[in-house]
Amino acid sequence: MNKSIYIGAMTGTSCDAIDISFISIDKSIELKFFHSAKIPKKIQTEIKDLIASNQVTLSALGRINKDIGEMYFKAIEKAILLSSIPIKDIGGIALSGQTVRHEIDKGKGFSLQLGDPSIVAAKINAPVVDNFRGMNIAVGGQGAPLVPEFHKNIFHKNNTRRLILNIGGIANFTYIKNKNEFFGSDTGPGNALLDAYCQKNLDMPFDRAGVIASKGKVAEDILKELLSVKFFKEPFPKSTGKELFNFDFIPKALLLKSPKDVLATLTELTAKSIWLGIKQNNLSPKEIIVCGGGVKNKFLIERIKSLTSLDVFSSFEYGHNPQAIESMAFAWLGYKRIKNITSTVFSGNGIFKKSLLGSVTKLK
Repeated sequence: MNKSIYIGAMTGTSCDAIDISFISIDKSIELKFFHSAKIPKKIQTEIKDLIASNQVTLSALGRINKDIGEMYFKAIEKAILLSSIPIKDIGGIALSGQTVRHEIDKGKGFSLQLGDPSIVAAKINAPVVDNFRGMNIAVGGQGAPLVPEFHKNIFHKNNTRRLILNIGGIANFTYIKNKNEFFGSDTGPGNALLDAYCQKNLDMPFDRAGVIASKGKVAEDILKELLSVKFFKEPFPKSTGKELFNFDFIPKALLLKSPKDVLATLTELTAKSIWLGIKQNNLSPKEIIVCGGGVKNKFLIERIKSLTSLDVFSSFEYGHNPQAIESMAFAWLGYKRIKNITSTVFSGNGIFKKSLLGSVTKLK
């Protein structure tokens, strides 16, 4: 039996969709099928409320964990049907889990993801890998981003230093110096603050292509205040989430300004924090390759290009669907765990550790 297909299911900090990638792994990693399923509004609201309030009863926590597990199953089941790939060819399924809390800077760091893997394993009858972040943190990593080694594998090019920039709710990068030298880190907000403002104040999901922001003026004094926040002064690598970068992070003084000025300022915050990540680490990429939902924000991409004075490309121009890369990465991580292949964890100060990431759940 040729179990050659691995599935990765990814839900990010935007809480808007489940991205599902089917990959094969031979001499190269090849995307065989991609499907994106909208997260039902009810569950989306529950997840966002849980993240925002940081409070939940044990009963509600158990229930939403089951609901998210069921949500993963239904989305993956539909994707399998649409792909026409036989279940017998599936070697394993990897779940990112829905992150609801990520705290690394409080001494006893942890990252909490929801989505019961047993539901998927039992109903599809394939090994399921989840909880990738736990071991990463235990051996000294930040628990995020998890994708740098995958980025290196698919984007490395001899004699070309590259920065792979993933812009989701949070922005993170992977710097690929050469075949053996790479590292990654979060830089700060990606779309999180922009989307939160649009949803709460403009009754729209996001600023499409950054059109509104492009007409605004940056509030330089407020931007300077935002960039003075402790996170931006911490050493790299580092990680963050919506615990910090949520609607409440936006200063009241900024909220009094026009929508176009608010969005222009928040866009500049994202772009400038990315630029600072490059500058503070003395990185010297020849080009930037962007993936994730932020690739659609043309104004944000223009600001990154202007600040860094680098060529900025969509990963699509290199043969990779920008929306699929993170779920592909989880499929690859699931493959590695099932095959007992260690992953590289960067714990800072030039220290790399090898460890098996993820927990395996099987029906039999």
